Amino acid sequence: MSSEAHVAPVAFMPTNARRDPPARRRRIAPPGLVAKAKLARFFAQLAVKEHLAPRLHVRPLVAELFLTDNCNLKCTSCACWRSLTHHELTTNEWMDVIDQCVDLGLVKLNFTGGEPLLRRDASRLIAHARDAGVASLHLNTNAILLDAARRAELLDAGVRSFNVSVDGPNAAVHDAVRGIDGSFERTVTNLHALLDERRHARIDVRLNFTVLRTNVAALPDIARLAQELGVQLYLNLGTDTTFLFRHQEVTSLTDIDHSELRAALRELDELARHNRRGLPRYSDRRYIERHFDDLLQRELPCAESQLKLMIHSTGEVGGCWGHDPSLNVRERTLREIVDGPDYRAEHARLFRKDCVGCGSNYSLNLRWRPRTYLQDLSWRMRPDRTWS
Repeated sequence: MSSEAHVAPVAFMPTNARRDPPARRRRIAPPGLVAKAKLARFFAQLAVKEHLAPRLHVRPLVAELFLTDNCNLKCTSCACWRSLTHHELTTNEWMDVIDQCVDLGLVKLNFTGGEPLLRRDASRLIAHARDAGVASLHLNTNAILLDAARRAELLDAGVRSFNVSVDGPNAAVHDAVRGIDGSFERTVTNLHALLDERRHARIDVRLNFTVLRTNVAALPDIARLAQELGVQLYLNLGTDTTFLFRHQEVTSLTDIDHSELRAALRELDELARHNRRGLPRYSDRRYIERHFDDLLQRELPCAESQLKLMIHSTGEVGGCWGHDPSLNVRERTLREIVDGPDYRAEHARLFRKDCVGCGSNYSLNLRWRPRTYLQDLSWRMRPDRTWS
């Protein structure tokens, strides 16, 4: 994808952060200990927001940067490839957005899509974030384009955290979901090569598997694959409510047979009994069991919507996967948006799940709840405990 091909930047809002010299921007970026302190304060604020001050303004700490909505696969679980997105932010516009994220004090940037590596300037943008002082840089990818040259570029740019999407433990299952024959072989080949880089650099790799009607039976085998590779398994939950997945064909894939799901989770439970390494927590697995009956699970407030500032490929800004944003960074700065009344009112509503529901990053929502750790501990201490 051309980095400068779309939309003249004349209407784009300049910021003070963009005019700061690089050295100054590097000094203001929070180091690891400060980032951890900010995260602890963030979760403390959520507790206050839940119990005492429902309209408390909790600032985001992470930006989800959708470099492009376009993709090089045709996943049955996704709608982004079914149309072509034009007029996406240019290289200079994205650099300005990154500088604004630094100015806001965000501690992590997630580069995602679509398939972000379709942008020829992806590594350049990530390197710009590194030079601006962002210590935590993450990439979501299907790994089709993650060849040796691109891996070297990304590691040099500062990426040390990767999510790689694998929707089946073999070519038959994965390629059927991903819509392109041969995608499993290319993804797994590049994934193995990425894992080899751990000999030279400390990198985290997570395998993302989306639970659907057509691959739910493969859940235990994908867990075994994750353990063989030595990576953490994360289970995305099929849904048609989020902005990249709204399509009638996606809807049919969320109609999962509950007995099949329970059988797969029961087998996953047994795997975890023998070796929990790389597998979702017990409380995560129980959430998954309920997800396809109760999309909202309203008793669990949405920390995800509060933590992340979502910046879409054409400049729209919001903090939720299930609701379309109404503001745009081409018209207002991020600081004006985040501190504005519209954003604050929306996020008070999203936190209490006055929304369509989605299950996105349910694991984050669970991890700030002390009782989920008690559930996990109870499960580990009772070897006879089975699914009810």
